[in-house]
Amino acid sequence: MMQHSTKTCSSNKISSQFPVFQTGNGEALWSVGYVKNKSLKNRRALRHASSMLAVAMLGDLVRSMFGDEIAFEIAKEPSGRPVVKLADKILAASITHSRNVACVALGTHETIRVGIDVEFCSQHRNVKELALALSWDMNEMTADVFYKEWCLYEARFKATGSDNKHEQPEMNICALEVPYGFVGMLVWDGQC
Repeated sequence: MMQHSTKTCSSNKISSQFPVFQTGNGEALWSVGYVKNKSLKNRRALRHASSMLAVAMLGDLVRSMFGDEIAFEIAKEPSGRPVVKLADKILAASITHSRNVACVALGTHETIRVGIDVEFCSQHRNVKELALALSWDMNEMTADVFYKEWCLYEARFKATGSDNKHEQPEMNICALEVPYGFVGMLVWDGQC
């Protein structure tokens, strides 16, 4: 298994409607939010609600960085990656959700790529089978380690577009403060 650098950085909270954290000397902002509507029993409705929550949270990150009066557009690149278009620049963004938890990330400069992922750690999921399907070595990997590796893989994929775990670049890493039973990771590269 290829080892990636693990520059784990602390996150500093900034005040906003949703909690806004900065990491990497301010190179990336991120937020976590929760769908609170317990009546959403349908998986599709919950995914839609968490997706809408994530878009609102991403807007909150932009406003926390540039002020409430900033004009911006949340758009998608042809690859499907979200970006934030401002009058004079385009910033990389990333969105993830699992069950009722949504997380978003925003690069604070045009040269910074970001990726974020959150997963619910289901005890009913056969992680050994998933690892085998991905050609990952599970001999010494616990379920907890699998979920962390999975989140890192997904976050790097979202940031870079590279789906080969062994070819994904080294990136800065921040373990997210997410609820018990979930794992979340943020990755970013570039420098301001």
